[in-house]
Amino acid sequence: MFNRDVDYPTAVASHDEEGVDAAIDWCRQHLEDGDTLTVWTKQKSDLQNSSQLEQLVNRYSNVKHVIGRGGGSVRGKGPVLMAWADMDDIGKLVRYGAHKIRALCVITWNEDAIRPWVSAASPTVLGDGSAWEGSTPELDPVVVEEMKSLTLTVNHNNTILAGFEKDKVVSTLLALHDAGIRMDGVAMQGWALANGWSGKNPKHLAKYVEDINAGKRPRCSRVLRADYVDDLRRRAAEGE
Repeated sequence: MFNRDVDYPTAVASHDEEGVDAAIDWCRQHLEDGDTLTVWTKQKSDLQNSSQLEQLVNRYSNVKHVIGRGGGSVRGKGPVLMAWADMDDIGKLVRYGAHKIRALCVITWNEDAIRPWVSAASPTVLGDGSAWEGSTPELDPVVVEEMKSLTLTVNHNNTILAGFEKDKVVSTLLALHDAGIRMDGVAMQGWALANGWSGKNPKHLAKYVEDINAGKRPRCSRVLRADYVDDLRRRAAEGE
């Protein structure tokens, strides 16, 4: 089976001065002897947007700056501080570096860009947490049961755009849709990220859901048994 449990603590920080300082302190608390603190930004010039992060990178030898646009990955085991990342960025970073991440903190620039991940991951909130108050996307319990099943049965080293992985994902999404179960692709993307999916697969998942909700039926060669969704409903009810 393909267990994808996220076994490191997570945090989200506001992008103001208080939030950035709190994010740095939080990462330092998770820094152990011999660790590297990785600071991630999408572009090299983005580091100049925060004097605190720029000083952190330039002042300490065990702090490394990696650039997402250049395919930057985690350099060494330790905490990771992602500045102004979105859900796609998180997925790409952990694709090959999850085993090196001791703790992950994301500094937000657009709360809506990571709200589904925050809702699913329940990270520690640092700095101004007012953005996370109020409504957050919720998944139907039946969808959650199916996501748990996919997480355990899909080989996450492979893309879900082809082969067994595509058949498994598409067939179950179509079954949920045909049974009238409401699916929120972005919320499901956030859940997937919070539960160990990585690379582009969380984004591909959201696109499948978007297409199916729009009336499209992606091709697949897998047919599910007639009572498949009923079984999911039973498992969801038992979970409650």
